[in-house]
Amino acid sequence: MPRPPARKRRLRATTTLLTLLSTALAVAVSGPGTAQAAAAPRTVTVDFAASVGPAEGVGSGFLYGLTEDGAGPDDSLLAPLAPRSARGGGARLDGGGWAGDGYAAGSGYQRRVESALDQARRLSTPPYDATYDLLVSDVWGADTTQAADTVYPCTNGDCANWEQFVERLARDVTASGLDVRFDIWNEPAGAFFPPGFNTEQYYRMWDSAVRTLRRVVPDAEIVGPSLWDFSPNNIAPFLDHTKAAGTLPTILNWHFSNDPAADAQTARGLLSERGITGVGLTMNEYIHAHEQHAGFSAWYLARIARSGIDSASHAIWDECCAAGLLDGLLTRGGDGALRPTGRWWVYRSYAELTGDLVRADGSGTTDAVAAVDPARHRAAVLIGDSGGDVPEVNLTLDGLTAAGIPGLSQVTVQRIPDASPLGQPETVASQFVGAGQDTVELSFAGQAAQDAFFVTVTPYSAQVTGDAAVTAPADTADFTYGVNWGRTDGVPDMYQGTANWSWKPGSTAVVRFAGTQLSLMAVRDVDQARMLVSVDGSPPTLIDNYFPVRRAQSSVWTSPRLPRGPHTVVITVAEGRNPASVGASVALDSVLVTR
Repeated sequence: MPRPPARKRRLRATTTLLTLLSTALAVAVSGPGTAQAAAAPRTVTVDFAASVGPAEGVGSGFLYGLTEDGAGPDDSLLAPLAPRSARGGGARLDGGGWAGDGYAAGSGYQRRVESALDQARRLSTPPYDATYDLLVSDVWGADTTQAADTVYPCTNGDCANWEQFVERLARDVTASGLDVRFDIWNEPAGAFFPPGFNTEQYYRMWDSAVRTLRRVVPDAEIVGPSLWDFSPNNIAPFLDHTKAAGTLPTILNWHFSNDPAADAQTARGLLSERGITGVGLTMNEYIHAHEQHAGFSAWYLARIARSGIDSASHAIWDECCAAGLLDGLLTRGGDGALRPTGRWWVYRSYAELTGDLVRADGSGTTDAVAAVDPARHRAAVLIGDSGGDVPEVNLTLDGLTAAGIPGLSQVTVQRIPDASPLGQPETVASQFVGAGQDTVELSFAGQAAQDAFFVTVTPYSAQVTGDAAVTAPADTADFTYGVNWGRTDGVPDMYQGTANWSWKPGSTAVVRFAGTQLSLMAVRDVDQARMLVSVDGSPPTLIDNYFPVRRAQSSVWTSPRLPRGPHTVVITVAEGRNPASVGASVALDSVLVTR
């Protein structure tokens, strides 16, 4: 017989519930079909009592994330992400902007201005109140679709037409009553400005634009130089020139940092060396096409939060520039409806980090961003990895009392797969924290490469129930075991020291409960097999209980949110087992029922 497994038990009262409180939560998620082995465990430590500043959602921003008129996507898909910044200027809309109109304000120019202002109106006003960077060069027409014979601003020293354009744009923005930041030229070191960056023509273009803007809009916020990468060797001479010319930007901006935290520190050094103060830092395009995954996105947001920059907006790589897909965080189904991806859920989780950011230290390629919000009685952690591995994390949560949760609290771990679409993250664990308990240790692993994790600490809302040997009240849970189930007593790491187990494929156990959600606790070990779990007749989910280290009382499956009322869960011992397993048992422990 394999090691004694767990049995289902019910918990009748709060005094009994206290016997289950633990300082450790062990969760392993290594389900069937995993094609890649987990990387060596990474250590993440969070101290909820060590505030590092307000949680402001920096990084929740989008480049051309909306439809042309700014109406899409719907607020049901946008509002949960709490966008804090955006960027646009009508790129690639028919007409070609000012240049396409023959260097005048024709229909092409007007269409681009109206699109940008419509987007700014949606995002820079309540309820979002986000910053909006108006891409001046896109309205002008430099969006890689410009004609080969395009005459760029200040050619041969002649800036008159360029200044006419900048003044017209500034007055149109002023007339709209909207507050935007003027991003003068996008990525001037490449195809967008062929005369070249750090050239005499570039500086004529820049200086004349800044002076015109500040004449028409004296308090204009100006963004630049918007280089395609973080390049100190290019930023340094730009700062030297603009300081000497009196045309420094309000906000120093660049794109695509490999590490936003490190680059922001370098940028501050460049400003300090020159005695420049009062200039903000932004990155209004970030994340490369090949980095667009749930795990990497969570890691990158953690690095943005750590950087202390003012704002950051996601880059766009598909369907530029009016698809309304939030830069690929949404996907369009065959019926035309927009649906969230795993990355959308990462950004939604990031938006749930409210209150104060707190100290979070990662290791290796894993990092985390965490916050505590005593007003909401809530603490949360978003964890990502930049290595592309199947993540395995040892997480320590300190300072839990800083969350201000009265009485019992509950730690919940959600896995966010890198999937498209993704209906919702998978809840993989739920565990208690005693009143006054200040530290919890958790270990969990992903199922696939690029998984992200979202961990929350909230007021307790569940009830543990169990074992058919005890008559359960109608408002708790009732277990019924079929044939080929055994019971073992005296199992020290199991709830109330007992175990219900089966090794026979097809053997079933039934849990009847009243509530809105159920989490199933079971043994994970080297000798455990697989089981099928179904709720209210739904298609069964295959759960693999094999794990190389014994995990007693491990949460292996959580139902979706259910209507209030009675429900039935059926657990069936499945055929086959993980090739690494040395046994064939399925061992059940207990359940958490959300009332």
